[in-house]
Amino acid sequence: MTTDVVALVKTMPDVRSIVAGMVAAGEDLGVRQTAEGAVVQLCDAAGRPLVSVEVPIFVQVPGEVERLLGPEAAGRVTVPLWWVEARAVGRGPAGEMARAFADELVRRLGGTVWTARRGEHP
Repeated sequence: MTTDVVALVKTMPDVRSIVAGMVAAGEDLGVRQTAEGAVVQLCDAAGRPLVSVEVPIFVQVPGEVERLLGPEAAGRVTVPLWWVEARAVGRGPAGEMARAFADELVRRLGGTVWTARRGEHP
């Protein structure tokens, strides 16, 4: 089971914002790239992935956020925007790390955070 967290941000995420989000998730986490650089994983001391962060996606199509996340999330944002997805292993500490990452991006870039609740499917 995973926890999906999506930061819907107004400004294109830059390296400084992404790194700040990773630090907010946990200063002692390791980092590695997978999927030919399209995914960055935050890992524990043993190298096990806890949170996977996908490359930001630019969303320009009206209705796309509503189609994928529902009307509540869509009502909190306007397009165009940047979609940054963080997927955590489980719902415990890793889920909290993913949320901390997304919260920091939104704090820096504006926007909102959507988190999958038990039983929800984006």
